[in-house]
Amino acid sequence: MPGLLQDLRHALHLLLKTPAITAVAVLSLALGIGANTAIFGVINALMLRSLPVRDPQQLVSIGAIDPDHPEHDQGISLAMFEEIRKRASVLSDVFVWTGGGMSNIKANGAMYPGTIESASGDYFSALGVGPILGRVLTRDDVPLHGQPSAQVAVISYGCWKSRFAGDPNVLGKTIRVDAIPATIVGVSPPSFAGMLIDFTPEATVPIGFTHHALKYRESLWYSCFGRLRADVNIRQARAQIRALWPRILQSTVPDSYHSAQRSNFLALRPTVEPAAHGNSFLRRDLEKPLQVLMALMGAVLLIACVNLANLVLARAVTRQHEFAVRLALGAGRWPLIRIVLAEALLLSCTGAALGLLIAGSTARYLLASFWKGYVPLAVNPSPDARVLAFTTALAIFTGLLFGIVPAWRMSRSDPAKALSQSVRTTGGRIGRFSNALVIVQIAGSLVLLLGATVFVRSLRNLQTANLGYRRDHLLLMQLFPQPGRDKIPNRTQYYHKLVTRLSQLPGVQSVSYEHMGPGSSYEYKASVSTGAGGTVANAVEEWAGPGLFHTLQMYVVSGREFNWHDDEHAPRVAVISESLARALFPNENPIGRTIDVGDKPQHKGLKVVGVVNSASLWKFDSHKPLAVYYPLMQAPDYNQASVLIRTLTNPVALVHPAERALESLGYHYSLRTETLEQRTSDVLLLQRTIAMLASGFSLLALLLAAVGLYGVLSYTVTRRTSEIGIRMALGAMRGDVLRMILGEVVRVVLIGIAIALPVAFACSKLVAGMLFGVSLTDPDTILLSSSILLAVAALAGFLPARRASRVDPMVALRCE
Repeated sequence: MPGLLQDLRHALHLLLKTPAITAVAVLSLALGIGANTAIFGVINALMLRSLPVRDPQQLVSIGAIDPDHPEHDQGISLAMFEEIRKRASVLSDVFVWTGGGMSNIKANGAMYPGTIESASGDYFSALGVGPILGRVLTRDDVPLHGQPSAQVAVISYGCWKSRFAGDPNVLGKTIRVDAIPATIVGVSPPSFAGMLIDFTPEATVPIGFTHHALKYRESLWYSCFGRLRADVNIRQARAQIRALWPRILQSTVPDSYHSAQRSNFLALRPTVEPAAHGNSFLRRDLEKPLQVLMALMGAVLLIACVNLANLVLARAVTRQHEFAVRLALGAGRWPLIRIVLAEALLLSCTGAALGLLIAGSTARYLLASFWKGYVPLAVNPSPDARVLAFTTALAIFTGLLFGIVPAWRMSRSDPAKALSQSVRTTGGRIGRFSNALVIVQIAGSLVLLLGATVFVRSLRNLQTANLGYRRDHLLLMQLFPQPGRDKIPNRTQYYHKLVTRLSQLPGVQSVSYEHMGPGSSYEYKASVSTGAGGTVANAVEEWAGPGLFHTLQMYVVSGREFNWHDDEHAPRVAVISESLARALFPNENPIGRTIDVGDKPQHKGLKVVGVVNSASLWKFDSHKPLAVYYPLMQAPDYNQASVLIRTLTNPVALVHPAERALESLGYHYSLRTETLEQRTSDVLLLQRTIAMLASGFSLLALLLAAVGLYGVLSYTVTRRTSEIGIRMALGAMRGDVLRMILGEVVRVVLIGIAIALPVAFACSKLVAGMLFGVSLTDPDTILLSSSILLAVAALAGFLPARRASRVDPMVALRCE
């Protein structure tokens, strides 16, 4: 230990003698390690951190999968939940939960939109979460059989503090959820945010309290969780659930299901997955992008390490005579290795300390920029023990990575040979090793540059793509029911009146509405068939209002679009996209034909009344998706939609007049009003952030590679001064010397490109699903990136080459 401290003090003294070089080295490491720590902090918060409950590793989620749509994991019904709770002996506790939806909440006299979660009576006890005030939900609050659930609520710690100022007498007070009163019986602890980690609900209420769930026991929309018994692993739990599954389905199949619908229900497959980390919308959206960003940042750190390895090697070369003297006087090789490693580790640990300071705020900024929900984000990416351990390991690994090879090479030098050589002629093999390090930098830089190029091109393609409708001059209003106004007596009359009133506003061209609205980024798909034994296709479902396609400035290929007569009293009809028409009715006229969609009885025998052009209304990266549209007027229970207003002027000017017109009717208010350009910007935020970060990393990598190449060439020119002088004395021209040095630059770059391309091809599958209209292996992308890299390398090599071409042969020979 004393020897190590002495080495560190000696390394600190040497680093302080060259403050500029040291500052650059520490800053590059701080950026590399800090960026990696920030991304790891986000990954840790979303994917690695367990729920703050008792023994979270014992939690599992239980769901059902439709074999025809294995990409969608469905929930289970209340009847299935009770069968699982009764039959599954591998589980000590089972509960169902729903959350994530918005409700109107009135607490302590204030009205505001917020989130409410619903749960069965075993929810808190199964998780091992107790209240800080009062009590939690029990089975008596959620009977699930006949009688309604109790009108009680366990409010969150945040709600207690912000809405009730932490009043210790809050128990017994009332909050209203969608105009339904609920008595506060408890307050949950501050660390507990429920099963959905993205945000904290205002309160937890019994299942059936807000959504009349007990009337819809057959609906597969409940998330089911269980706790494994202490002596059971997840493999045993899967085996038992699979064995019990046919009996569970047989005993819970709804009486109203017949023939194909019954068969489809009985074909459901069970899933049993670990649930220690809870649910998360952000995790679903960011899982793959975070992996890509982590790989990009790891590549930048690797390039920085290679650059610093050249720096440490160059500093060691200047001390080669010192090391030779030490070896000649009897010093061991390990102390010499330790001296160089101490300098490298001191640099890396200093950079890691600075990087850790910026990592927390960077991680919070990234998460906040990705989150576009209606309520504040609850995920906290602050560094914990896992992040600190990651940063420490990264600092040590980084120091060893760029320090061990120079240390080993210097310790292997022959002291007699080193003492007999001049400073100028030492280290020929080291020069070749530095070239190898620069080739690695070039290869890594090209991979990063290729990634940045494809992400930027993909973003540009998304922004400029022809989606099949016009995105300009379009205002979107997200309807949300006012308290107690969930039921509208005459929905057709109400929506007709709403559209008429909005159409009368100055500057409005047309008005309509649909379920999700353009740019919603989600596609709900169902099987569409032409009848028994007919053609089957998988298509996106959407509910549309009258005049929707005219408002979006889509065009009707044949037939008509929906009108105000297509209400709940009219025959069931549908409009299909041109792509779906080609799939179902090739070389036939689809108008007047009937189709079946999914398993719902109301979607059987739909008459096709129109065909519209194929449009990417939901996910911008879907190319001419198959789509089927239903009249929203034929969904009498649906009370939320997106109103679309096509304007002749700037749509922002209509935000407040449109909201006042909506609220004047007394049934809805707008949860969010925005232009389609604003929604597009939000939807493309992830792609834009990745493109921006990838571009920044690639520029940093290019800069590091250019600096490394410049340093190696400068060292090469210095070492070969006498050789260049002899060449020029024998008649070589300055242009010959310039071409010789630049030729070495081209050779190094070409070798780096040859190494980088197979690596890029291997990485193409990793990013394929994140790109639109471009791939990592496009010849244009490769040519553009390689040209940029070659130009930067030529610029970095020009100054040393120019200096070499101006060597005075007589001065060079005299010095030698």
